Amino acid sequence: MRISRGTLEWHGRHNPLGVDSLKAEQLCLAAAKQTGGVVMPAIHFAADAYWDGGFGIGYGMDATAGYALPGSFYSIDTRLFAAVLENACRNYLSRGFRLVVLISGHNPPIQQNVIDEVCYRCKRDDGGEPVCFSMYYMLMESDDPLRASDHAAAIETSMMLHLFGDRVNMAANAGHDCEHLGVGGERPYSAATAAEGELRYERQVDGLVRFAEERYARLLKFE
Repeated sequence: MRISRGTLEWHGRHNPLGVDSLKAEQLCLAAAKQTGGVVMPAIHFAADAYWDGGFGIGYGMDATAGYALPGSFYSIDTRLFAAVLENACRNYLSRGFRLVVLISGHNPPIQQNVIDEVCYRCKRDDGGEPVCFSMYYMLMESDDPLRASDHAAAIETSMMLHLFGDRVNMAANAGHDCEHLGVGGERPYSAATAAEGELRYERQVDGLVRFAEERYARLLKFE
């Protein structure tokens, strides 16, 4: 059982709406073809936080713009988000699934913390861990130089060019005063290529297969 976690969040004018969900879902589908399992529909709500990006305090990437970016519909009370996710996991387990693998395409630290807590709360009395979690880019080997992420810049845009190239419009920012509105990363989105996206995607799929198999083998030791 795999659940893709992502958001309906602004990812620049050039990317499709739902980047986080799209990449997480595609990773889950590709891994399930190799290992088996069921991929559930993505959950589009996610955890984020208020912070000051220099334009006044804003929620998530809104802080980089100074106002609520259009196309962001993922805000939810953190406690409610955790409750929804935990209830979903317990529902799946009660129907006979033995392992639930959560994959998030949305990667702020608060997202990591909330989902880690859900995994802990679902831990069995015998120590077995039937719910496990990874950020999408953390699936890559720890020494892989490509093991990194950004927000709508070269990394995520490369993955979109590979997975959904017909939905990416690299000319969408032309003529706008703020070309990189709601975009953050070390390399600009203009440096993105489908070839880089394919390389990242394939390594992440391989990592998800390893992750699921390792966690399932660990779970079997308690049975």
